Amino acid sequence: MIYFRYFTIILICINWYSHLWFIQCNPTASMVMTLAETDYCRKHGYDPQSPLCCRVIFSGTVMKVNGSEEAFAKDALFSRHPEMADWPRDHGWYFAKLNITNIWVLDYFGGVKTVTPEEYYSVQPQSQVQKNTDW
Repeated sequence: MIYFRYFTIILICINWYSHLWFIQCNPTASMVMTLAETDYCRKHGYDPQSPLCCRVIFSGTVMKVNGSEEAFAKDALFSRHPEMADWPRDHGWYFAKLNITNIWVLDYFGGVKTVTPEEYYSVQPQSQVQKNTDW
């Protein structure tokens, strides 16, 4: 399983015989997002490894997208990183999504909390980031 923790995400796994990196060898991946990537933990004096510095772990399978999903992904990526639109096409870049099968939240002592994909997708997003000036 692939494990990474940064917002600029590249999904890879290694072919030990050629030392080349391919997602095709195993499409299973985990993605960790943490408040340590913001100023929140530093402002509150939390060690980035403390459970008080909340993290969410998503795991599932990586799937190539096309059609309207690909158009949406391109717009989202290029709006944040416009220079990427001019990267060489012959490098074989493609857009993918994580088909989430498991979600764990570590936000306090006592272990992780499990959230089902159904619970996750049923929540109506709110603009907490805009309301919370503490982030």
